[in-house]
Amino acid sequence: MSRFGPDPQAFFEAVYRKPAPWDIGGPQPAMVKLLVEHPPEAPVLDVGCGTGDLAIHIAESGVKALGVDFVQEAIDKARAKARLLPPEIANLVDFRVTDVFDAESLNQSFGGIIDSGLLHLLDPDQSDAFIERLASLLRPGGRLYLHEFAVTFPIPNVPRAVVEEEIIERFASACGWRILTLRTEQFLSRFAPVAATVACVERV
Repeated sequence: MSRFGPDPQAFFEAVYRKPAPWDIGGPQPAMVKLLVEHPPEAPVLDVGCGTGDLAIHIAESGVKALGVDFVQEAIDKARAKARLLPPEIANLVDFRVTDVFDAESLNQSFGGIIDSGLLHLLDPDQSDAFIERLASLLRPGGRLYLHEFAVTFPIPNVPRAVVEEEIIERFASACGWRILTLRTEQFLSRFAPVAATVACVERV
């Protein structure tokens, strides 16, 4: 995550000491809509889960979910939310401090992987390794759900644009994917909504 200085972990740890800009008190509506259209099969992995709202939403729908993030503060907040859930829902969600690039940290396969705002933090060359890693974690027929900024702002320490053309190129059939949905939506924040690219792609 070199877009965020020489020590991206320290950058995001500092962000989570206060409410993060993308913490809107619930899951992103565009991602919720996508999950309704293309329901995931359990278990579901939420990469870059932050404070856990999306993984908890998935558990509330009756699907087992694992949320991972490399920021301890974010995971602590997610676990605190999970402790307030009814037991039947709390038993379906788990949170773990994990770098998704660490091949030893996740040794299971998933029916669905959710990325609401992680790919757009990576430079294009890092994105290649990230997508390969996600592909290795998905079962055949598993689905990857993406929700990323579609614009780049001319200031430091912000996400890059992930546009539809990039999704079409990265998730082509020749690469072992099938695009089920691709469109423009919004990514909400505590400041203002941002145009976003939303996609559901299937591993074939």
